[in-house]
Amino acid sequence: MDYVWHFGIVWDYRLVFVRGAGITALLTLYSTLIGVSLGLLFGLFRSSNIVILRWPAAVYIEFFRATPVLVQLVWIYYSLPILTGLQMSGIASVSVGLGLHAAAYFAEIFRAGIASIDKGQWDAARSIGMGYGKAMWRIILPQAVRRMVPPFINEFATLIKLTTLGSVLAVYELLHEANNLINNTYRPLEIYTVLALAFAVLIYPIILLSQRLERYWKTNS
Repeated sequence: MDYVWHFGIVWDYRLVFVRGAGITALLTLYSTLIGVSLGLLFGLFRSSNIVILRWPAAVYIEFFRATPVLVQLVWIYYSLPILTGLQMSGIASVSVGLGLHAAAYFAEIFRAGIASIDKGQWDAARSIGMGYGKAMWRIILPQAVRRMVPPFINEFATLIKLTTLGSVLAVYELLHEANNLINNTYRPLEIYTVLALAFAVLIYPIILLSQRLERYWKTNS
């Protein structure tokens, strides 16, 4: 039996996709802010010579990298209220869950960026009387940031895709809105096709930017 494609249905419900895209953007923004902030903190701890800072950071990073994101989100949404009495909305739960997950990867990006700076930079900073903190903020991090940008951008693109897991917690992001639309229109092929194209349009330029920056800095370093 021949299938008759009807993409006009997507245009008829375009505002549903716009609404879902707005929630997806919010989830990405919130989780990125949480991830970068905690990632910087744990990245600095991971780079520290102080064992009491380094080992807890390592445990955090390995735990969140080794466990499925979906399990983390479900645990935060359902178990955290039982343990703490703190009930978060679906959007807050997904933002926090993705932020905590992303922090482990951002932390490794920070750690690798800091480790890539020549040891002579530390020696030069100490020779002019700079302590660890001052040298880190004024000399090491500014140089390391340039090397961190491409992997940062890649992780940001990954976070956009991971927001689709919010549909499990009934957060009305793009995938959840698409599933609701499918239930109403019985047009899964058209809707999933447009959804895939929408994510490709969002994410491909980000990946392309990362590749261009990486090539540019390699040729100009």
